[in-house]
Amino acid sequence: MSGFGHIEQCTSCRAPIYWALTDKGKTMPVDAFPDPDRGNVALHEDRGKLRAVVVPRAKAEAMRGAGHNLHTSHFASCPKADAHRKKKPGRPVGNR
Repeated sequence: MSGFGHIEQCTSCRAPIYWALTDKGKTMPVDAFPDPDRGNVALHEDRGKLRAVVVPRAKAEAMRGAGHNLHTSHFASCPKADAHRKKKPGRPVGNR
């Protein structure tokens, strides 16, 4: 089990998740338990807040191989993730 405090549940699939802040200050749902095969999100606490850093594939493989616990973005594992994605406004016609 990970030790990052309060585990919540995804409102769609009920999976255990953490809410973490990215470097850009956005909240990101992260699977609460490490994924030894696909994990590519490093979690750490900073000034009382849970932070998430997405790790490039090669580095993630090396980190997992060295025994680091990496998590997966819940957007990648939730069967209902599309229901939670923010819609990007479409480009006006002619601006391609």
